[in-house]
Amino acid sequence: MARRDDAKGYVQVDKTGRIIVTGAALRRELAELAGVYTHLPSDSSLLHFQRTKKAPAQDEFRHPIAMLGDLMMMESVVVINFVQNAQMSGNLIFVTGETRKSLYFKDGSVRSASSNRPEDRLGEVLYRYGAISRELLETSLEECRRIRRPLGNHLLDRGLITQTDLYLNVRRQVEEIFYSILIMREGEFYLMQYDPDAVPGPLSLSTQSMLMEGLRRIDEMAHFRERFPKNDMRLVAKAGQGDVQNLGPRERVILNVLRQPRTVTQVISACRFGEFETIKALFQLQKGEFLEEVEPDPSQAPAASPSVELNTETSAMVDTFNAVFERIFEAISRHGQENALEKGLETFQIGRAHV
Repeated sequence: MARRDDAKGYVQVDKTGRIIVTGAALRRELAELAGVYTHLPSDSSLLHFQRTKKAPAQDEFRHPIAMLGDLMMMESVVVINFVQNAQMSGNLIFVTGETRKSLYFKDGSVRSASSNRPEDRLGEVLYRYGAISRELLETSLEECRRIRRPLGNHLLDRGLITQTDLYLNVRRQVEEIFYSILIMREGEFYLMQYDPDAVPGPLSLSTQSMLMEGLRRIDEMAHFRERFPKNDMRLVAKAGQGDVQNLGPRERVILNVLRQPRTVTQVISACRFGEFETIKALFQLQKGEFLEEVEPDPSQAPAASPSVELNTETSAMVDTFNAVFERIFEAISRHGQENALEKGLETFQIGRAHV
């Protein structure tokens, strides 16, 4: 740091390691040295940096940064709400350790999302919601690597999923990434200048609605976890159950699955409703004293696959229930905008790269 009173500006290194430049004159000088640098051994009185010839592949090194900050000082909910209220466009990146998740905005609406976490990949979403089996996912991924074809398009080409399946599960993928970002408590965020129209197969989701739904899920899940702290808990339907007529369709499906003891993970996999909706239904069933916890099965190896094959009756119930929700979703999507869903599906089939 300069000690003269007529210094052109100052460089501050804060306690988080972030470098802040103050002073317009100093910033102008540093602008002429724009680039990416690596840090060399330094001491408390002198910092050393060296320009690197090859910049990292991350977006924050390839596109101008419009906004950045620390999640411990500005929560992800506040950041996203600011982008939404200001109707900003760009790629909002959240980094925590090795985890990187991005939301792509156009005029404050969410267009797409990405993540480097394996559980956020489209294939895993398709599997979690019952669109494909684990075996089909593994064989399809191997085939996609061989022919260099995106997974979603490959499954469509082979007739293994429909356009509606793809559309709904891409939307679920974006929503799940969005909700997972809301529970990040530390790390950094960057809003990059990015052309949102460059994102293939874009959605257009209400950020405000997703924020409200995400906050509701966080609040409710904390309550549900008081009864189901771990997903390896084994549950079974009680003998001599009470009146099931007042139960919702999800609760009935889950109760049918739990005719035999299952772990929470197995129920989630079998019922295809997603983790939040399944645990919510389990909570209601246990509250109504329809379920009881059983001891772990010593004959079941801990590493055994959690997948469960449904019997014909239960599988039909699940498929019917999901089909009803698909029809409702389609009707809502078309309301006030004829053929909107079909256009969206065509966009995904033609333009989006699914991995």
